[in-house]
Amino acid sequence: MFNKEKISLENHLKFIENLPENKIYLKIGNLGVINFKIIKDTAELGLHKNPNKKGVGKILLNEAINYAFNNLKSKKIVLYVFEDNLKAINLYKKFKFKEVDKKDNIIKMEIIKNEELKTGSPKNQKIFWGIKENGE
Repeated sequence: MFNKEKISLENHLKFIENLPENKIYLKIGNLGVINFKIIKDTAELGLHKNPNKKGVGKILLNEAINYAFNNLKSKKIVLYVFEDNLKAINLYKKFKFKEVDKKDNIIKMEIIKNEELKTGSPKNQKIFWGIKENGE
């Protein structure tokens, strides 16, 4: 997450398999892992996608948002991203995350429950496992 070095597939998968038991995390098949650090009513989000899978970021993010708000009952989700990771930043913005702070080269983004919370594509259609609600 805060490592810009290329991570080998073996090390990436070892990381996912050896996540500490004291953290909340969801393993989504072989797509990746979502982890949360809970502070009061805020869920700090981490996404770790399988580097061999394309286009799974939106799946993981959608699952993370749904889980944080519906299961963890969080009121806010916070995440951190390197400012040069434009692909991730654009994805987060599509899901209505807003930039709220920046230190050095790391941007803090957040989304607040019930604050125009429509996840998914730019057309505000909910994406679940890569399929729009209307089945297209």
